[in-house]
Amino acid sequence: MKGKMFLAGVVTAVVAAVSSVAQVYVEFMPPMKRGNRPYTMLPSGTGTTVYTASDFVTTPNPDPDDGFVVAQLPFSFEFNGAVYNYIAINVNGFIMFLDGPNVPLGLVGMHIATRLFDGQQFPRNVVAPFWGDHYMRVGPPSQPQYMPSQVLTRVVSIGGRDAFCVEWRNLNINNKTIPSSVGNFQVLLYRQTQIIGNFQGDIEFAYGPIGGNPNTSQQTVVTRDASVGLKGSSPQGDWINGLEFGGNVDIARTSTRLTNLWPPSGATDTTIVLQAIPRIRLDVWGDGDADFSQAPGARHAGRPQNIFVTANDALTILRAVATGIPLDSLYRRPAFKGDVDHNGRYYYSTRNWNNTADTTRYRREIRTRSLYYTDDLPSDNSLDIRSIYFYVNAYDAALIMHYLGGRIPELPWLIDSVVPAGKLAYEQAKTFELRTIEAVKIGNLLRVPIYLDGVRNGPLSIAFDAGVPIQSVELVRNDNAIAMAYGSRVTIAGSVELGPEQPVAWVTLPTPGDVIRISDIEFNGDKQSDKVVRIAAYEPAEVTISATPNPFITTTMLAITIPEHGAYTVSIYDAQGKRVVTLADGVYGKGTLPLTWNGTDSNGSLVPAGVYFCRLEGSGVGHVVAKVLLER
Repeated sequence: MKGKMFLAGVVTAVVAAVSSVAQVYVEFMPPMKRGNRPYTMLPSGTGTTVYTASDFVTTPNPDPDDGFVVAQLPFSFEFNGAVYNYIAINVNGFIMFLDGPNVPLGLVGMHIATRLFDGQQFPRNVVAPFWGDHYMRVGPPSQPQYMPSQVLTRVVSIGGRDAFCVEWRNLNINNKTIPSSVGNFQVLLYRQTQIIGNFQGDIEFAYGPIGGNPNTSQQTVVTRDASVGLKGSSPQGDWINGLEFGGNVDIARTSTRLTNLWPPSGATDTTIVLQAIPRIRLDVWGDGDADFSQAPGARHAGRPQNIFVTANDALTILRAVATGIPLDSLYRRPAFKGDVDHNGRYYYSTRNWNNTADTTRYRREIRTRSLYYTDDLPSDNSLDIRSIYFYVNAYDAALIMHYLGGRIPELPWLIDSVVPAGKLAYEQAKTFELRTIEAVKIGNLLRVPIYLDGVRNGPLSIAFDAGVPIQSVELVRNDNAIAMAYGSRVTIAGSVELGPEQPVAWVTLPTPGDVIRISDIEFNGDKQSDKVVRIAAYEPAEVTISATPNPFITTTMLAITIPEHGAYTVSIYDAQGKRVVTLADGVYGKGTLPLTWNGTDSNGSLVPAGVYFCRLEGSGVGHVVAKVLLER
């Protein structure tokens, strides 16, 4: 049933999974206009830093055409999942975030405005209020027809918020041969103060006067063919076009439109704002807090791991697996926290598998396990080696349940395996099976048990796609396990002690014909081949419970119909629904199960006269109840 989710084993809240990748349009809203913001040039004097043409370099030599100047930010600023303290300000109307105080070597094409929309590695992590082919002018006397250009920086306060402002003043824009082509514009980086541990603030573009060069009689100003927006670090369409104001993220992240008017915002008292979507980010890879309950202000803030890791973390992961909506894959986000066995890293490479030649860009997984996410990265020609992404699978949920059961001491769990114990006569389980010989037809539905092919004493995860809408999935023993069905997907995770004689769960699905075809199979974190299972099902037998005598004074004989081979429990409950005693709990064959109840509880004490209920639970029956009357 598409869109409906079934749970078994744990009753708790489910935190919605967020689908995202490390791309800038996930971190910011589409651009919008902000009015009543008259353009204000930065003041001179104390607090303002002024750069002139001779300060801009790409080599040790000045470069007023394509050069950079490096500025240290007055506060940390987060962009595209990383925190920065330095920017490189480029002549061509953009800034680039830097990991340190040095500009990387090999930057090319900085004067090409359409670089904002391509997948090239450099420049990357760019904020561009007006990216074009510009030039820093010295002015008279060496350049008598031109106005002297400057870039100024300063911390300003706007509406009670601090922002770091970069201003390009009297810049010779877009056509270096036309001295009258002069423009003024700014970018403002706002300090983030609302979320502890996050430094991602809003970004604003402001536009001032153009032209007005007193040193020439020319009036032409070239304002077209510049780009406006943000560029991230991923080669997969990683930009926001700052000219698309409709609020549609799909348009903003795919449009390659360039400016054709001045100002790009529509008026000099109107700015372009890219509003940040700041998220809480937490360190410690794989500590199990997939629902961020330890985040500042959340219910487990400041609490130890045995408090902030709960069954809801396992549910969050399992829900992502069941729905196919991955957890946020960025560093310090839910998938980073949920990868408790540290084998869920991946990145995008442009090298072939043995690193001998360039090839089409593809996803490369890093399946080795290490304490830190960057200490064992392969050396290749990745376009985006700096951006490591993370994913989770059902086995991560199983390890969390294993931790909650006190069977491993901490998360992340970096030991290669959990040592199995018990039932050594059986082989350790390597896969599972849908045992259709025990399936039960109920109208147009089929209830099929899932069995292991051996013993599992430890974390267990099963995930597969049945190809038809799943009606439900029910665990046979749900004391430390969870199960979900969504659409055609089934996911199970838990800490179990199971052998091949008892089913893990029952799956109910529409009768699919002669076979069930299951695909996209994961067992204990490993992918397995598709399975085709032939159906051999029977109609359920009538289930009855009879008591003789009834009423009774000392002892009554119970006869219980067992409809099929499987695991069953028979218990006595009082009129208030409290379990009095369990008479049977095990695996039984098809037929009649004879039991005796002597009117005592689980401690062997006589219970008072009254109405009691005998309840059968187990494979293929749900539960069946019969009333028994005790007289004294």
